Amino acid sequence: MSEPSDITTGAGAGADHCPALSPESISTTFLTPGSPGLHPLLKRLRDEAPVFFSEELGTWVVTRYDDVAGILKDAELFPSSTRSFILAGVPAEVREVLEDTCTFTAPNMGFDGAPVHERLRRPVTQYFSHRGVARLESRITGIAERHVRAFPAAPPADLVEAYARPLSADIVIELAGLPATDHDRILRYHRALNDFFFGQPPEHLQLGYAKDVKEWEGYLAGVIAERRRAPRDDLISLLTRKVARGEAQYSDEELISFFSFDIVTAGIRPTGFALVNLCNELLSEPERWESLREEPARFDGLFHETLRRSGLALGVFRKTAADAQVGGVAIPAGAAVWALTASANRDERHFPHPDAFDPHRPLLGSSLHFSQGLHYCLGVNLARMVTRAGLTALMRHRPGLRLVRGQERVYEPGINVIAPARLLLEW
Repeated sequence: MSEPSDITTGAGAGADHCPALSPESISTTFLTPGSPGLHPLLKRLRDEAPVFFSEELGTWVVTRYDDVAGILKDAELFPSSTRSFILAGVPAEVREVLEDTCTFTAPNMGFDGAPVHERLRRPVTQYFSHRGVARLESRITGIAERHVRAFPAAPPADLVEAYARPLSADIVIELAGLPATDHDRILRYHRALNDFFFGQPPEHLQLGYAKDVKEWEGYLAGVIAERRRAPRDDLISLLTRKVARGEAQYSDEELISFFSFDIVTAGIRPTGFALVNLCNELLSEPERWESLREEPARFDGLFHETLRRSGLALGVFRKTAADAQVGGVAIPAGAAVWALTASANRDERHFPHPDAFDPHRPLLGSSLHFSQGLHYCLGVNLARMVTRAGLTALMRHRPGLRLVRGQERVYEPGINVIAPARLLLEW
């Protein structure tokens, strides 16, 4: 992300640089997942330099709610075509492999604007709608029950490794229509994709990861072909049937890209992170845990307030399609822009007392944790359903859960991820 050679990232004349964001503060906050100094720094940036160019990060940084929301809503001026950032930041031999993959080159709803986005999204909108996901509830609940029965019998237990991560992986694998017997193989491929898109894989692993992506796509092509021959009750079968009937227009390359990125890469870990972050917020104040046990109808407010206050990412990356004005600051065409949703969601100009945990707060529905506009998250309803099913099963099986005191907090690596890599619980 820091060296996108195919776009213009230089600030140019009149750029706003931020004196508060020294190289030292970048390394100890933006580049250190879980840094306790993150939100105090973001508040200072909102007050003193809401839009500025970071030489070290090679991107414009935007921190206030109105500015971030404006960027998310304007997909024409601020497109999500950010795969080029990743390709520009890897060695030539790695780039050559990735440029031969559908995941990094084929049209994709996560990276393309209108009209491509609408063509690819429309055929699956009903599947991911509130009603569509409700039809999946019994399957999701059954998977949660299976995993909660495998929860460790004696404390302590790591919620991430023992429950949240395998639960979310199995749900995505089953609903997509990938063979459960290939679980370990799929997660190996997923690790490579996840590290390219959401992390910074060490240079000595990048070529191997790129080859894994290529191998993964060959594997996916085989599963898609098999579902065409023998359809089942899964998303691959649904979409291939729609294509065969002329109800969806997807090339084979676009099908591979959709399942590779939109379903597997963007589905497995974020869903597990949502469950972990919610449990962390609830157990940090045990009365929250008990109140939800007593009144399950409180779930939605707690779920959304957790993601507003402790979202899964710092923000989203965009690229300016033309010269733009953000917060009165001129940003040149072709520039990388990092719109910090984590900062926007704690902007006191929009959310009064933003650091407080208040599931009844006004305007909670305007939180940006699922984005806004054209690229509003396709999997919102599924993420909510999986989190609720996972939490319900956990509360029933281990009602007396509590956080292990004094544990060292370990976070997922990566410039744009705010998610615990471990959360130790006891009972």
